[in-house]
Amino acid sequence: KTGKYHKAITPTMAFWAALLCVVARAQQQALNLDMKGYMPDATSYCYEKLIADPLCCKDQRIPLSVRHVEIEREGAEWNCDSGIECNDDSKGPRGHDLLWWPPGSDCKTPRVLFVHGGGWQHHGPKEAAYDVFAAKLSQVSGAVIMVPDYLLVPLGNFMSITESLLKAWDYLATHGPAGDDCSAASPPPMFVAGDSSGAASALSMLLRLRHQGLPAASGFFAFSPWMNLACDSPTYYSNAFSLVDDASGKVMDGDILFRGQPKNVSSSLRQLALKYFQGDATRLKDPLYSPFHATEEQLDELPPIYLAVSGSEVLTGDSMIFAQRAAVRGVRVYISMFPGMWHGFPQYIEGCGSGTELWQGTTALSHAGDFVSQITSYLRSRPNLHRLPQSGEKTPRTNVYYPNPEGAKPWSFVGELNLGLVSQVMPPEAVAPPPPPSKSFRAQALRSFSDDDQNSELSLVPPRALPKDVVIDCPQDTMTGAVMSGMLLGSLCMVGCLTGAAWYLSRRAHGELPDFCPDFLQHPLENYKSEVRS
Repeated sequence: KTGKYHKAITPTMAFWAALLCVVARAQQQALNLDMKGYMPDATSYCYEKLIADPLCCKDQRIPLSVRHVEIEREGAEWNCDSGIECNDDSKGPRGHDLLWWPPGSDCKTPRVLFVHGGGWQHHGPKEAAYDVFAAKLSQVSGAVIMVPDYLLVPLGNFMSITESLLKAWDYLATHGPAGDDCSAASPPPMFVAGDSSGAASALSMLLRLRHQGLPAASGFFAFSPWMNLACDSPTYYSNAFSLVDDASGKVMDGDILFRGQPKNVSSSLRQLALKYFQGDATRLKDPLYSPFHATEEQLDELPPIYLAVSGSEVLTGDSMIFAQRAAVRGVRVYISMFPGMWHGFPQYIEGCGSGTELWQGTTALSHAGDFVSQITSYLRSRPNLHRLPQSGEKTPRTNVYYPNPEGAKPWSFVGELNLGLVSQVMPPEAVAPPPPPSKSFRAQALRSFSDDDQNSELSLVPPRALPKDVVIDCPQDTMTGAVMSGMLLGSLCMVGCLTGAAWYLSRRAHGELPDFCPDFLQHPLENYKSEVRS
């Protein structure tokens, strides 16, 4: 950015940057041109946006009916400052949890401890749209949702994170909506949940609960969980990103967020896990902290499980193999698989800004709500029962939801998750009244905040742009400006060069070059072989 060439290089660089944006945009359109015959428009739109920027497009609208409060637990505070090694974008004092609850909640309302993802190095209760996700989860489940702001790696590690989650669970067992003290009442049904790397830590905490003297969990559910920290599940290869190129064009297949050779993707994720384990490679298959490798005795202790997973991401195998191992031990396991989706897709139910609902994300989130509400209803009908009996099925209940072409009917019925608790366990005379109407987002539109909203507390959470510090992208809304600016500056540069060359040739032909011109410019042919010219 210094020196005599700065003014000349800047327009040229702008021109080439704009040209690259145009080429990238054209490639994106060509890559997704053939999806519309197989996928809904919202899916195609999300593909296009995520290919350009894998960090974009998460949901931004919080349901106005859900309340929240920031919790400051003693001993949970920590700092993420620029002067220390903290990789997250949210700097300053940290350790403040967020608690969300729906209308009408009290000390009898079920509670969920949700552990956010981010590879243990990023995000928090307010970052990466986890506040939006927790609010929607509270709405569909009718539960109090607590999202702890645990100590991130490298300040924290697998031990400190699990310990902090146990303390958060202890707090949640005695506190209800708004952080009210509910210690005088017996704990309601409580659930552990998480997504991505957060699901691994949540499951590790769950495996330790029985030995800590803390209330047991009534269930565990997760979205796109990362459970095998050794990163050698078979879908790292079978679901690897691929580019199909033939005479008719190019299309992408596989995991669109983890794009790379299978060994490279496994290695990258394994490095994150090693940072979590402080470099101890023996922990990658630790039955407690890499729960994919849990022992049969540990699996026997697990409550019912619900997993929502993409059928196209590299982590699919983590969920499927773990679910099969747990089901064999008698654990009730329910799986919703969505081919064509990507990692963490339930956070994109607003359709990546397309204006059309991503029904796969809606279904996954609604099924998590069904999981919580049905188990809660069953346990409430049996006051002396604190946990569901084990299942005799020995296989996971798996529903696969394939994407349908835009305008076509779904390939299969998409309804609420049915845990089968009434038909399997409850006698007909003990059937509880039917649950309230489905809390699906199809029946309950979500509104974004506006200036005339009367809910002043929730309106303090504005829509915001997500960090883009990992990927160099060419956003669609800036494409026109980049192209026009690059073309204008490039044209001016070209005109300037041609004008200077014309002036020089004209002056030299008439012998009118100024005296300050070097000798080799005055007589170029005569000085061609001289040292000055060279």
